[in-house]
Amino acid sequence: MSGTKKLFNVIQSGTALHYQNITDLDVEELVHLLGSRIVRTGGRDYGHDYRIAMHREDPTDCSDRTEYFDWHSDGLYYSKPPKYVLLHCLDPGSQQINTDLAETIQVLSVIHHDHFQILKKLRSHYIGHGGNFDHPVLTGYQNSEMLLASRGHISALPDLSLEDHPSLREISTALTDLYRSLDENAVSYQWNKGATLIFNQYQYMHRRNSNSIDRERKLIRMWFN
Repeated sequence: MSGTKKLFNVIQSGTALHYQNITDLDVEELVHLLGSRIVRTGGRDYGHDYRIAMHREDPTDCSDRTEYFDWHSDGLYYSKPPKYVLLHCLDPGSQQINTDLAETIQVLSVIHHDHFQILKKLRSHYIGHGGNFDHPVLTGYQNSEMLLASRGHISALPDLSLEDHPSLREISTALTDLYRSLDENAVSYQWNKGATLIFNQYQYMHRRNSNSIDRERKLIRMWFN
């Protein structure tokens, strides 16, 4: 069985996190196997079934850079962002740029209870792709999943009463605790040719951990539900 079909079987199993080397990935075959599960990346109206993520001189799209890119969710310009992110390394470049993951349920389990209650009242606004798009910071069963923008701002959910509306200090303190926990629970994945990472981005936050520009680094990025 080819590496592509083995990977598809892993996807079908519904795993939340998977990492392995696949030297014979056929991305077009995987697109065909996933079919309607694919969420187009690069834009809602002009996107592609997958994208080659590499350094481009476009400061408006953090996904097409290789410098540090803080904790974030992908596809926030969709009303329901894609559930899964797949990254496959075509060229690791200098191998100085890692992808970090932090498991959401672990991150939230170690922040202060009061801060968790504040996070439940917040939404994250993503600015990009021609608009301002917002999503609740916490979602899913018992608010154990997360969506977070790295570029934008935070505000309270729109249906809160004045009495329930958190103060600026409460919001700032809760976010400080959240980012502390994200940083402390980061697990780093180093890229080599063929390395393939799949994760449920509602259950795992990710960031690009880098201090440099690397024009040789190339990853396939694919989203699906």
